[in-house]
Amino acid sequence: KYGTPLVAACVEAGTHYCDLTGEVQWMARVIPQYQAAAEASGARIVHTCGFDSVPFDMGNWYLQQVMFERHGVYAKQVKARVGRNRGAASGGTIASILNMMEEARRDPSVRRQVANPYVLYPAGIPAGLDGSDQGGAKFDADFKQWTSPFIMAAINTRVVRRSNALLGFPWGENFRYDEATLNKSQYQAVLASVAGGVGLVALALGPTRALAQRFLPKPGEGPSREQREAGYYEVFFRGIDPSDRRRDTVLKVSGDMDPGYGSTSRMLGEAAVCLAQDELAVGGGFWTPAA
Repeated sequence: KYGTPLVAACVEAGTHYCDLTGEVQWMARVIPQYQAAAEASGARIVHTCGFDSVPFDMGNWYLQQVMFERHGVYAKQVKARVGRNRGAASGGTIASILNMMEEARRDPSVRRQVANPYVLYPAGIPAGLDGSDQGGAKFDADFKQWTSPFIMAAINTRVVRRSNALLGFPWGENFRYDEATLNKSQYQAVLASVAGGVGLVALALGPTRALAQRFLPKPGEGPSREQREAGYYEVFFRGIDPSDRRRDTVLKVSGDMDPGYGSTSRMLGEAAVCLAQDELAVGGGFWTPAA
């Protein structure tokens, strides 16, 4: 609702910018609209500098560096799996989800954008091999655990694929990346999948959405300091070696505060300091955290 004029002002002034948006349909609009002007002014615009998508984008990037240093190859496929986590949603996050659903209801093209695994690819680059995000319970033989859909996969996976493209495809044009949540049992995975699906349907339908809004946090509301400090998360990455599975590499990224409102504030603050003070190799334009 409010981000586009700020992006436009930063692009015009040549001022660097970072945010913690997770609204893929909005990024897909502003990137082509302002990319050329950002290149000309030198403004570096970096979306998704919070829990979506710094741990995932930088986690994959770091895993790839480790694999290359140890084995001389990059992973052509990476699996990200969310483990133990505790966090609470804020009214701003809820408002963003509801706004995206309202846009999708009014405009079918928005639904197609959100569902497109390569929607954030730079213009003119053909899509890779990845398909839709995981939609139900599934046993992962590599992690030896049942998994369920991860709600933020629809954001993070697009960002990671864009990073690969912006970096010149170091991991290959057919690089594959997916995300899911680890569960303790098949029952838990099925239950989580069903509950998540029902929740999204409830928010998508007008009458049930209006009812849910009466009980959900409002913009400006969110977890208390105690809740933020009690939060945590861990994400596991498995890089699959293209020729020798014995050289698969596993990495864990973890945080010791609420992922959305303890860890994210650190990530966004550090991103701003990097943009303001670091010697960066890239010029103006729309970048990802990893790129």
